[in-house]
Amino acid sequence: MATSRKRRCIIALDAGGTMTDTFLVGEHGEFVLGKALTNHTTEALSYGSSVEDAASYWDMTGREVHEKAISSVYTGTTMLNILLTQSGSKVGLLITRGMRDLPYVERGLTWLGLTYEEIPRQMLHEHTPPLVHPKLIREVTERTSVGSYYMGHHYMPGQVIFPMREDDGVRGVNELLDQGVEYIGILFLGSYVNPSHELRAAKIARDIVAGRGLETPVAASCEVCPLARESQRLKTLLIQCYVTKVGSEQLFEVEQRAKGYGYRWDLLTLLSYGAVANIRHPRLVEAIVSGPTGGMLGGQAVAKALGNANLVCADLGGTSWDVGLVIDNMLPVNKDPNFANHRLRIPMVDINSIGAGTGTAIRVEPKTKRITLGPDSAGSRIGTCYDYPEITVGDIDLVLGYLNPDYFLGGKVKVSRERALEALTERLARPMGQDVFEASEKVLDLLHSDMTDCINSILSSRGLNPLEFNLIVYGGSGPMHMWGVDRRVKFGGILTVPWAAAFSAFGVASADYFHRYDKAVTCLIAPGMPDEHKVFMGMGLNQAWEELENRAYQEMEAEGIPRDRVSFRYGVAASYIGQLHTWESAIPSGRVNTAADVDNIVAAFEKTYATIYPAAARFPNGHQVAEVYLEAVVPRTKPELASYPLKGRTPSKKAFKGDRKAYMDGRWMPFQTWEMDLLEPGNRVEGPAVIEHPMTTLVVPPRNYVELDEHKFVWFREK
Repeated sequence: MATSRKRRCIIALDAGGTMTDTFLVGEHGEFVLGKALTNHTTEALSYGSSVEDAASYWDMTGREVHEKAISSVYTGTTMLNILLTQSGSKVGLLITRGMRDLPYVERGLTWLGLTYEEIPRQMLHEHTPPLVHPKLIREVTERTSVGSYYMGHHYMPGQVIFPMREDDGVRGVNELLDQGVEYIGILFLGSYVNPSHELRAAKIARDIVAGRGLETPVAASCEVCPLARESQRLKTLLIQCYVTKVGSEQLFEVEQRAKGYGYRWDLLTLLSYGAVANIRHPRLVEAIVSGPTGGMLGGQAVAKALGNANLVCADLGGTSWDVGLVIDNMLPVNKDPNFANHRLRIPMVDINSIGAGTGTAIRVEPKTKRITLGPDSAGSRIGTCYDYPEITVGDIDLVLGYLNPDYFLGGKVKVSRERALEALTERLARPMGQDVFEASEKVLDLLHSDMTDCINSILSSRGLNPLEFNLIVYGGSGPMHMWGVDRRVKFGGILTVPWAAAFSAFGVASADYFHRYDKAVTCLIAPGMPDEHKVFMGMGLNQAWEELENRAYQEMEAEGIPRDRVSFRYGVAASYIGQLHTWESAIPSGRVNTAADVDNIVAAFEKTYATIYPAAARFPNGHQVAEVYLEAVVPRTKPELASYPLKGRTPSKKAFKGDRKAYMDGRWMPFQTWEMDLLEPGNRVEGPAVIEHPMTTLVVPPRNYVELDEHKFVWFREK
């Protein structure tokens, strides 16, 4: 179109295990989608292909889009893949003397990553591969007090007990460099209270590195994760050292690809707590998982459009089923996430994931005839219908008639129904002694059951009623299988969107540009505490927030952002006294000047707690603030969900594509096929039907129908 060549735009991408999705937003809120198979070796190639695909819908080239782009946000899987494949940097570690075994102390967490059925079976527990070799750990004599609640304790928090022996640090760094380490981490026990020893050791290390003409990065735990719980802090530090060097190199390759197209700005990425940040962000470990986070941000935008409705957000792709909650338009943040069999100490949007996607491999135990799904996935190789040696759920979707073999990625990827049918007959139907279509439908029952169990475990563990939530399903495969969830759990409503395949990329485009900073504090608020004591306790919070504000200004200025463009959001991580877990609450101000300010913090915590748990779970015997956090926010252009006038209930004839047979509920039947992009707000499509989009497919069983509302949200309903 003629005007498209002059439009400014936002580029947002989510590179998943199977597809790299582009969400391209114009200056008036209009958007198009692009898609390409993810190139895990060189993500820059799939970045370019996906953007080119999206640009073609505006009759533009990738260069024209990049020349007009005001930002490009990219989330990839490089760092996660490095961690999972154990192909990271050679890490060296300086640690407090006496703690050299801390990287291998797993605290009984060998069950992480196992299912409920597997946890009791001790023989399935495995030790997590270490991120640093024992020969690459050097001890440094030092000790700083972290304080104590016990009466008679002689050391104040942050008091130096043993000064650091600098010669230990000098010798240790030189020995590690002699052994060819590629990244040096530093962790001292009391650094989250008083970081002076760590900062001094980091300066010594960086001076030695520079003096030897090397470029070995150095990271101190107080710079990466200045919080209590040294085991989780160490895990976070080691992952920063292990994956971010190679990960940042991949991101810089993507940035160079974008600049080769004419892009003028720095590439941005998405952090695990929902913030957009520069790829030069000093704590890049916070971006290790960002794709599912983008979906949650997209869900938050949909919840706002629906009047702050409560949402269960569910993403089904080729590899995983990722589920999270949006309650009162808030994203729950987990401060102690279990990630890739490690327990970390960084904020992540709370998402539960299981290995269940359309790329999931299917196997049959010959003797028991038991079907197992996964854990391996075809990813971008799809299944035997394309380029994978094992049969997958994607093969079943094709054989049962849900997928159009001539319209996968709009026809750009050719898949073979005949190959899939032959493989399913040989490896699934014959071992089970059943008809291939009957056996295939049982596999889908198993998949849908696993997906439903994941949702139920999240809601029931919090005492929440699914009828009080809408379920939004997205991802390239989500609309195809949402009917299986609808049959097992009844929600207040269930919906998807026409851009479901790039919904996580939409969320990436919707994210705020901000950096988050956390600091451990100690603030006890007892019932009936005098006002002057409340104010005294709040002084420590003020000092922490002021420190974080100064740090935020310095980092933002280093990225070229002046102070007058930065605003702050404040919050606390608190609990009832005696509880081990904390919950985050946003608060209106980052200063405590009066007792009323302390009462406001308590009230904010109580409100947050009541949104997560029933009122009967309250334990109001006093409150403890264990951490404060600050978000330094910079305004950025974001897409808006527009409202459209409702058209008639009957879709346009142009949207109808004919009939094709599909297998459901034990029989073949004709399904009407429709083109998703030609449906309009107010239209209703009766099942049985298949609604096709170049990047996804929506299956509507005979007893259901779908209708589009004023935002083009697609509501899935029973007749």
